Order: sequence, then structure tokens, then C-alpha cells
Amino acid sequence: QQFSAVIFAGGASLRMGQDKALMCGGVERIRQLCQECGIENIVTLCGDKDRISMFEGEVWPDPEHCEKLSDVIRWVHQKINGPIQFIPCDAFDLDSESLQSLLQSGGGVPLDSDANRQPLLANCPADYQMGEGDSVNSLFADLVSINIAKGAVSFSNYNEKSQLKEHHQQ
Repeated sequence: QQFSAVIFAGGASLRMGQDKALMCGGVERIRQLCQECGIENIVTLCGDKDRISMFEGEVWPDPEHCEKLSDVIRWVHQKINGPIQFIPCDAFDLDSESLQSLLQSGGGVPLDSDANRQPLLANCPADYQMGEGDSVNSLFADLVSINIAKGAVSFSNYNEKSQLKEHHQQ
């Protein structure tokens, strides 16, 4: 069954000091990775409807009834049929090999190089029933942790410029 990719690009990051969706090649780089891996249905979740024009392809604003990210994830999961690969716009180190490994995993939440689960990179099989609760972690609690040692560094995300600088100096 054909995968859909959902890219989270909901807004400027206060801690990062600029819009993460536009950094390090931004959403366009992630869209290209998805296409390289054979994903044709790529949806960018842009947050506020004022951001729709910032991105190429299929772009969906957050519905008004969604108050937090977990609400948006639950909504999009109900809207898309088939398996879904979620990808945050701050997956700056994601490469096509690591993405391909996720797509072939059969479903789960990848571990980053610190062995932390990265639920915003969840790979949801078509029949996955999201967990109850308000947190993003609770939605994906029933998905196994995926340890792709070779790709672990690709699954890191960044919330502050210092993290990005530190990581790229290593």
C-alpha cells in the first residue's frame, strides 16, 4: 500500500529564533526526500492558514477545532487512508537512506542517537489505532520503538540554535 507523508511545518519556533520550516533546506528538502523514496502523497501541515502560500504541493492548515498538536495529528490520521510517515520540519539530518529504513520498518517510532523516541517521526501502519490521551507520545504509545543504529543520528530534532550548532560541529 502506498505511503503518505505528513510534514509538520506549523509555525515559527520561538526558541530557535526563526521558522524551522525554512531552515536547512526546509520543507522543500523533506518533500524531495519523500519523492526520492517513492512517496507520492505528501501533505504539509502549515499551522495557520496564512502560511499556506509558503509551501509547494498539498498544504493543509490546522482545523479550527484543533487546539494542540495531538489534536492535529489525530485529525490528519483520520483523514488519510493507508500508512502514514510523519516527519517534523526540524528533521534537519534526515536522509533518504534513513527515511527508506523507516518506510520498510513495518511501523514504529524511531530512536534518536540518545535512545529517545521521536514520535513526530512515527511510521503508522494503515490499521494503526492511535492511543488515547492528549500528548503526542500517548498517540503513538502502542507503536514499537525502532532502533536503526545507522540512521539514529538522522532522527534527531532541534529546538534551539545551540543544539543545531553543537550537533553540526561533531
